[in-house]
Amino acid sequence: MSMVGELTYEERMTIAEALYEAERNVKPLPKITSEFPEMNIMDAYSIQQMGVRLRMTGKASVAGWKIGITNPAMMERLDAESPDFGTLLSNKMLLEGVPIRRSDLILPRIEGELAFIMGEDLKGPGITFGDIYNACSWVVPCFEICDTRVENWAGTVCDSVADNAGASHFMLGSAPKRLQDINPRLIGMVMERNGMVIGSATGVEVMGNPVTSVTWLVNELARFNVGVKKGEIILSGAFLDARIVSSGDIYTLNMDGFPAVTLRIL
Repeated sequence: MSMVGELTYEERMTIAEALYEAERNVKPLPKITSEFPEMNIMDAYSIQQMGVRLRMTGKASVAGWKIGITNPAMMERLDAESPDFGTLLSNKMLLEGVPIRRSDLILPRIEGELAFIMGEDLKGPGITFGDIYNACSWVVPCFEICDTRVENWAGTVCDSVADNAGASHFMLGSAPKRLQDINPRLIGMVMERNGMVIGSATGVEVMGNPVTSVTWLVNELARFNVGVKKGEIILSGAFLDARIVSSGDIYTLNMDGFPAVTLRIL
């Protein structure tokens, strides 16, 4: 993968500003790579970070990271060689029990994941499973509400990365456990919508083990000279395919050993 972008600074900033305005106005853009077909993955991550800085001009701060494209079917769909990542912002964190308005989002989808809360700074390369176990303070089930600022979730992995890997809102469960006290690979999850089961899976669907995806993230961030910090949240990847949400939906996430987490869509 090229470490050199193909777009100019001005082109990257133009795209970042357009994505930012699309989010603010709840009005999506056409597929970015249609207008900028030469855009590569390094351009996309540069655009993503420009967009993060625009969003941080208010009261938002970096809350952590999300990992996407963690199963082979999604990699094939987007013609991606690896997962991707986005930046979580503090003003997008939902308190448990607080609903979210469908009208504030463009085309939201919901995922159930295992979130890792870091207890110390960690920076790659060369990070191992053991390093993640030693550095992680807590794990909790979480909902991630992904959204797209690119029309109809269209585009390539570059479109996704530029659009902050679809990062939007997230809600953490309120009863954390130690990573050592669960089996992240075999832990089961059931998701319900309006009281009806819509899917079940185990952690093995996330790159074989959610710890694998977190290890990948920390080592990948090192390529950008970035590490994860104490207190940051890492959403390790969806157990199930993302589901489109509608006004009036009530979602319940049941993960083995944890109290249920509920999210209402207004």
